Amino acid sequence: MKTRAVGIDLGTTFSAIAHVNKHGVPEILPNAEGDRITPSVILFDGDDVIVGNYAKQAAVAFPHQVVEFVKRHMGEDDFSFEYRGEQYSPEKLSSYILARLKHDAEHRLGHRIDQAVITVPAYFGDKQRRATIRAGELAGLKVLKLVNEPTAAAFAYGLAHQGQKMRCLVFDLGGGTFDVTIVDIVGNDITVLASTGDHQLGGKDWDDALMRYVAEQFQKKHGVDPLDDLVAYHDLRAKCVSAKLSLSRRPKVNIFYDFQGRILRQEVGRETFEDLSIGLMGRCEALTLDVLEDAKVRPQEIDTVLLAGGSTRMPMVRELIRRIFDREPATDINPDECVALGAALTAALESARLTGEAPPVDIRTHDVTSHSLGMVVYRDGKLHNSPIISRNSRIPCERTRDDYVTTHDGQSTMDLWLVQGENPDPLNCNVLGHFEFYGIPPRPAGRTQLAVTYRYNANGIVEVEAMDLNTGQTLAHRLAQGGVTLEDLARNRVPMHIALVMDCSGSMYGTNIRDARAAAMAFIDRTLDPSRHIAVVAFPGGVLAPPSQDRGALGKAIQGLTPIGSTPMAKGLSQAREVLKSTAGVQRVVVILTDGHPDDPDATMAESQRIRRTGGRVVTIGVGRQVQQDFLMGLCSRPSDYHHCNQSVELEGTFINLATELAHER
Repeated sequence: MKTRAVGIDLGTTFSAIAHVNKHGVPEILPNAEGDRITPSVILFDGDDVIVGNYAKQAAVAFPHQVVEFVKRHMGEDDFSFEYRGEQYSPEKLSSYILARLKHDAEHRLGHRIDQAVITVPAYFGDKQRRATIRAGELAGLKVLKLVNEPTAAAFAYGLAHQGQKMRCLVFDLGGGTFDVTIVDIVGNDITVLASTGDHQLGGKDWDDALMRYVAEQFQKKHGVDPLDDLVAYHDLRAKCVSAKLSLSRRPKVNIFYDFQGRILRQEVGRETFEDLSIGLMGRCEALTLDVLEDAKVRPQEIDTVLLAGGSTRMPMVRELIRRIFDREPATDINPDECVALGAALTAALESARLTGEAPPVDIRTHDVTSHSLGMVVYRDGKLHNSPIISRNSRIPCERTRDDYVTTHDGQSTMDLWLVQGENPDPLNCNVLGHFEFYGIPPRPAGRTQLAVTYRYNANGIVEVEAMDLNTGQTLAHRLAQGGVTLEDLARNRVPMHIALVMDCSGSMYGTNIRDARAAAMAFIDRTLDPSRHIAVVAFPGGVLAPPSQDRGALGKAIQGLTPIGSTPMAKGLSQAREVLKSTAGVQRVVVILTDGHPDDPDATMAESQRIRRTGGRVVTIGVGRQVQQDFLMGLCSRPSDYHHCNQSVELEGTFINLATELAHER
């Protein structure tokens, strides 16, 4: 079978590409230099972007033009590498690595490659997985599937032991990430039981530990810290990486280091290196014990320990395996290559499925989620992570909840915050986003019932959809663009736009308007903060101040309140609705002060309903004995939002109480 699909192990420090040959056997495709793995290092040299060994060697000479360890930043919106004034995102940088692998493989195979399966750490979350797919697309590849790295390694191992029955633990310690996964291999089925890991733990951390040690010795001897100099930093890293590799074969090494004409000759024994790494190995051990507990498996029930990732060559890793499992790890598969080989097998299967051809091998894999998926709920005065899909659920999977109802009349949108993680506090989880479902037909509060389906697809990527059960229609949704973070919600920093809609009819003349001005200024003084804007609207009179945090401008608008005529309350509400445009994540509150009767009650009620239907809150303050209290209560979002003052002198206290209440609104 001639396929244009390949498998790619996109690694933190090294990457590899493989395909399934005409005999149905997966094999690594060497790069242009003949190496079976390619350094995941990028050099920007003028108009050229160079990936691989030359880029790695150039790091010491051109440290500001070289970028490494990109994989650790996948899915981070705030990370970029700058060169010649241009910003490069992690997915763009990763696309250069993928494009280099693709180019070399095409040259070796003699035909174009346009499809790939790319591996990711099992512990990658939704953002990292989406970023990986984007990187593949930027490199000109259709990403057929994402495969968890331990699962790919188990696939390659399972092919070599096809038909057997065994329980395997995959210990995958690469250059920048660590995963540990328990897999059952039964006949032609490979089933993941549990997986955990840390995508910020890998061989780089062992390098860093050795670098800090050598730098400390240099500083003790010469009084200078070489880590403060970028060129010296890269030079020391290269020497420490070399020493680390040597210590896997020898009991001790000498590191010779020269900086600013000062020389250090430092002997490092394997025992010293292991002492420096004791915390890192402790993290690996803790995660290994965690996955055993998650799978409800005892160490003696593991038949085989499979090593993946070049960092597993360190003797301390082998010793940890012996201590926990009382056995030697399997050595019949290359830890640098097994992930790419498993990806190639998956690519061949996916390609065959798409074209309707017979699959090259008869093996099926069943993976699991690496993180729980939850929604954020407000309970007992705090935000909580309410799990929907638990970690280690088989993917693809979905859960549906049909207990959502609208909470106010005419509601046309619904907000939903999603997080990945196990912590009850959503701030300690990965926030996937603030989703806004829209297009709900306006109905009375509680009359619309919604079903929300949460899904992990085969790539471990989250999908969510909502259905209006009244009509059976699926609602459109988008990521809210309001700029409000989950931390804003938790810390009571939710942006709020407030419109003071003030009655300036003739009956407000004299003492009434003076009291209204004083009360409004007291409200402004109590309410203004960095997250709140206030507008002033008069009826009649129109918008005297758009939403602002400028006390001076607001004070000028308040002083401009002048009783001049009738009571066009509907127009005032319409102007308030326009000035407080609906923005995702921003609370909108309209506060109406009036002592009389609107010119057009029906139009006024309709405007109030428009504000409430789009999530705005309407508060009314009636002044005097002649107000129509039932009508003003009908304008409000809830009964407690109506306030009444028999005399205008009570206004300031009412406004202050309202300001205090809004200050604690979420």
